[in-house]
Amino acid sequence: MAVIAMTLFLRTEMHKNSTDDGNIYTGALFFTVVMIMFNGMAELAMAIAKLPVFYKQRDLLFYPAWAYALPTWVLKIPITFVEVGVWVFITYYVIGFDPNVER
Repeated sequence: MAVIAMTLFLRTEMHKNSTDDGNIYTGALFFTVVMIMFNGMAELAMAIAKLPVFYKQRDLLFYPAWAYALPTWVLKIPITFVEVGVWVFITYYVIGFDPNVER
């Protein structure tokens, strides 16, 4: 998807002269946010598959709901940072958010 984004918004320098340039900039930012958001949708099937275990433990009063959901949420944070880092590393210069590669 990063390669598709790079070819869709290909420019090594983002112009800031008109509203059309602003629309392209906003579109690239929106596409990035949507891609990051939908990366978590792949884990939805796994979460639904774990629901019978959750309901059984809840009905037998083993663990509260937060004790079941909190570790999964905390473990997703570093994975999300890695995904965002890879996305930004691949697309930031090519899309043209910053014309300087060193940044």
